[in-house]
Amino acid sequence: MVEFMRNPFQYGAELKPSQIVNRKQELRDVQRAIVGHGRLFLLGPRRFGKTAILRAAAATAEREGAIVIRLDAEAYPGVDGLVRAVVTESADKLKSDVAKTGESILRFFSRLRPSISYDPSDNRWSGGLDAIKKGEADHTESLVEAIDGLARLAAAVKKPTALVIDEFQKVIQLGGQSTEAQLRAAVQRHTDIGFIFAGSKTTLLNDMTMNPARPFYRMGIRHFLAPIPREEFAAFISRGFEKAGYRVDATAVEGILDRSEDVPYNVQALSSVAWELLGDEGGEELTPKLVERALKLLVERDGPFYLTVWNGLTTIQQRVLSAAVMEKGVGLASAAVTQRYGVSASTMSKALKFLENREILRREERKDAMRWRLEDPFFAAWLGR
Repeated sequence: MVEFMRNPFQYGAELKPSQIVNRKQELRDVQRAIVGHGRLFLLGPRRFGKTAILRAAAATAEREGAIVIRLDAEAYPGVDGLVRAVVTESADKLKSDVAKTGESILRFFSRLRPSISYDPSDNRWSGGLDAIKKGEADHTESLVEAIDGLARLAAAVKKPTALVIDEFQKVIQLGGQSTEAQLRAAVQRHTDIGFIFAGSKTTLLNDMTMNPARPFYRMGIRHFLAPIPREEFAAFISRGFEKAGYRVDATAVEGILDRSEDVPYNVQALSSVAWELLGDEGGEELTPKLVERALKLLVERDGPFYLTVWNGLTTIQQRVLSAAVMEKGVGLASAAVTQRYGVSASTMSKALKFLENREILRREERKDAMRWRLEDPFFAAWLGR
């Protein structure tokens, strides 16, 4: 029976709703923001499941008749690409309803001077925007106009409509605070569509939504994705193995969570490889030794990637990264740590900032202190080996 059962632990792709652990409130709030024309910010580190939440909530809302334009800002090299995506996705998602009203898609985005074509062979819309000039640095006005056009189109269709932008911080980073002000005005102006913005640059987005001096201050609901409670994640892992008839050693489950540092993506990945090993070896029990072998296999698979990242750092940056791992990310600016690793306090600070910008390290605020963590906990295992 085990041989033919599908691996219940998935990674490297968007999770299904049944694979999302302990995010019921976030799922409900995103869904409500979509169908109720709300405003919501979903913040959290990479690998914590933001995209899975957005996908699952959007799918539920769409089954209820809502129209969701869901885009990832990081999929486009510039804001102009995001603008084109808003227009073409709007045309694609709303085309049948607009056809019933006899209206032309182009009319709703007239200021962008779109040239849109429909390909019946793959049932998709595509095209360009003549108003966007090549070489133009700031495309904020075009993005605002695209949002205005979506709002006009949604009003004609008269269905709950929402714009969901994942990794929203890229839009702000490219345009600056003037972009924030213009986008806030557009979001405030269009009360007939929902806006959901998600992002992994938690420091930037936290300041953007909680700093009274910034345009998006306290605008809408905020959800910060914290680690999933261990008991719930442990139960999810155990259940996945036990359903296939495997015995589960509780210390092995703790080992998965420890090695993954409770990061949902990494938990799924390590559990998945452990499942593979059990099936390949004809094993009957999830044990701590098997978890360690699974970790070794995962690290070996990603070894070339980790080596590329490591070789891309200077000697000082490598030393600081090693310090972050060995000191568990705490007290890195202290005299004892800087002396131990042979760097000055200012050099330590600059290197940490560089590693944060490269998304190798991230800050984790705790009640008692701040800690530096690796974005990918398995990178620490590679460094240790």
